[in-house]
Amino acid sequence: MFDKLAKILHLRGIKRKWNVFLINKIYVGVNPKHFPKKAKLLNEIGCSIGEGTKIVGPIHFYQPFSVGKGCWIGKNMVINGDGTVLIGDNCDIAPEVTFLTGGHAIGDHERRAGKGEIYSIKVGNGCWIGARSTLVGTVAIGDGSVVAACACVVDNVNNDMLVGGVPAKTIRYLE
Repeated sequence: MFDKLAKILHLRGIKRKWNVFLINKIYVGVNPKHFPKKAKLLNEIGCSIGEGTKIVGPIHFYQPFSVGKGCWIGKNMVINGDGTVLIGDNCDIAPEVTFLTGGHAIGDHERRAGKGEIYSIKVGNGCWIGARSTLVGTVAIGDGSVVAACACVVDNVNNDMLVGGVPAKTIRYLE
């Protein structure tokens, strides 16, 4: 009964907007006492935020996402699209990283942005995603890897790799 009433009154949407407002406007920044509050607010609206994860904010997203334990999420993280983003444990996501989880197939001559597509992005444990990097499409970043600042990742990255550039290419293997 409550679910039907909540749907009618759009309470879930109101709660989501309120929680995101609090994260992005009231609790934004690196004040240590706000980190647990932001995690709790995100967990309340369907995201999965692991213990000890610190989210600076603001963050922008359309669908719930998952972040493991002991992570750092820098300011202005963006998740565009209706796909999924899974971030492992002990990851550092620098400021202004963008995850593009939606796009289009190439259409015909009349309209090149064809049928819509939904993607899934997975970041393994212990990764560092550099500032202003963009992850596009269905990609997986292997455990212990580094994505250099401003890189555009369009292919999977193996474990313990440093990648950079547009599109991202292997720079070297890490020990």
